[in-house]
Amino acid sequence: MRQIIKENIEFNNSNIGEPIVSDEIVNSGNYNDAEKILQNRNVAGDELAEQFYRLGNRFFNVNQKYAAELAWEKAGNFSKKRKVVKPSELAPLNLKRLRMYTVVSVLIVVASLYVIIFTVFERKTELFQYTSFTSSEGEFSFWDEWWNTGRPVKDSSSRRFGSKELWPLLKQKYKDFFEKEREIPFDEIQDKLVRWLELARSPYFRAGPTDYYALIGRGLFEAREYDEALITLKEGLYYAESTEQIENFYQDLGTVHYYKGYKLQPDGLAKYIMSDVQNSIESYEKALSYGEDPYLYGNLGWGYYLLGDYILSVENSRKALAMNPKLNYVRMNMGIAYIKKGAYKSAYDSYESLLKYSPDHDEYQGGMRDLMELQQGYPGVYPFTNFALAHLYKQQGRNMEASELLHKFLRQNFSVSFWNHKARSFLREMESE
Repeated sequence: MRQIIKENIEFNNSNIGEPIVSDEIVNSGNYNDAEKILQNRNVAGDELAEQFYRLGNRFFNVNQKYAAELAWEKAGNFSKKRKVVKPSELAPLNLKRLRMYTVVSVLIVVASLYVIIFTVFERKTELFQYTSFTSSEGEFSFWDEWWNTGRPVKDSSSRRFGSKELWPLLKQKYKDFFEKEREIPFDEIQDKLVRWLELARSPYFRAGPTDYYALIGRGLFEAREYDEALITLKEGLYYAESTEQIENFYQDLGTVHYYKGYKLQPDGLAKYIMSDVQNSIESYEKALSYGEDPYLYGNLGWGYYLLGDYILSVENSRKALAMNPKLNYVRMNMGIAYIKKGAYKSAYDSYESLLKYSPDHDEYQGGMRDLMELQQGYPGVYPFTNFALAHLYKQQGRNMEASELLHKFLRQNFSVSFWNHKARSFLREMESE
């Protein structure tokens, strides 16, 4: 079932898109020209009221306060359902207050860092830095970087205030976003504080309500509070004024939906809630309507694979690789999609092409887990998965595991004789090494 998100805003945001009135008119404060543009459109009632309301917000954001007052007044005249509330009158949406909250929040989180350092980690004389993982691609998407924040270097220090004592203060600060009261293990508290700091210091965030919601939404994602993160990001989407901001919000929504439906099993393999996968795909598709990104195409390729649309899966994976050929996980996603289609030569070529970009151990493990999940879900239905797994083991020099799987593949009497010959050829190569 598709999750229903409570909209906590004065007007709906179903018509988000390119601004109707140009930035040049807004920056000049020319209300008369802006009014003519809106009134010449074939809309009326609440829809026209919403357009004047958003126009007033845009005037206000560039300090054209008189023009903003005129636009809000016009919105009030057209609105039949509800009172139009100006940002200066509505405390939670007051722009200055939101900016102040953002600054105060960042200061609190920065202070948290020092509490964590002096509480938990030993300290050397050199400046503190976060360590980070690296991949063979040489770069991470912004989402990937959150999952790889690393740890401070351990050394010695004296104890000051503990992060365990600081956590209730942060919970009080974000009480609207942490409604579930429960005890949190001490090590989880440290992890959450470190992640909040990483987000707060990110150059991706600037002052303003849009980035305030982005910061809180992404922090909630890190805390695995997926429902609250979705609500917060949807509210932030309402204030997005540029196509880049809209794209980022939809991309974030897609990723939260995906992880909300991702369930890791005790055996280390994953299960998915398909309704969340569908919501994820819809958000990524909306993001693509505002700007292209290789990770968007890569995520869509995997999402469509999970939904069983292997044609769209391969199509989006190819677009991702055209923009960034170093995305090894996309090559493995494409390989397993070809297996489901029965295109074994294309699957082999996808896995073979990995050698050019030297995947690391974790990248290999991700693609191999996907093949194991396919075997577990459909026992005996896709025998070529044994050949593909053997191929990946062989690339890593793990000949024992590769040999075992190749013998298993040969015992299955695969219907295409070419691949039986290829399996025997691999076995001879490994025996001679």
